[in-house]
Amino acid sequence: MLFHVTWTFVAVSEDGRRQSLKAFEAWQPPEGADFKAFFAYADGTGGVAIIDVDSAETLARTIAPWTGWLLFETTAIVPIEESAKINAEALAWVESVA
Repeated sequence: MLFHVTWTFVAVSEDGRRQSLKAFEAWQPPEGADFKAFFAYADGTGGVAIIDVDSAETLARTIAPWTGWLLFETTAIVPIEESAKINAEALAWVESVA
């Protein structure tokens, strides 16, 4: 299950940033979470990741340690080839009943 995850810093004090960086140095993603892309915004306000997880619970475990410092938005995503196929199937169904 792929997710597009963005975050912004909510603990923007010097101490908050120091604490979050120290925690990040020691952190490992949980089993079942595979980061496909992981980037920080150049302006330092947050970042973005594409994460492949085996369950919604794994996604929750991935972001839970950071909620004191970061505000997250998560969106399930699908490869464009699958999205196009799903949309074509939906359109065919709508046309069949409309």
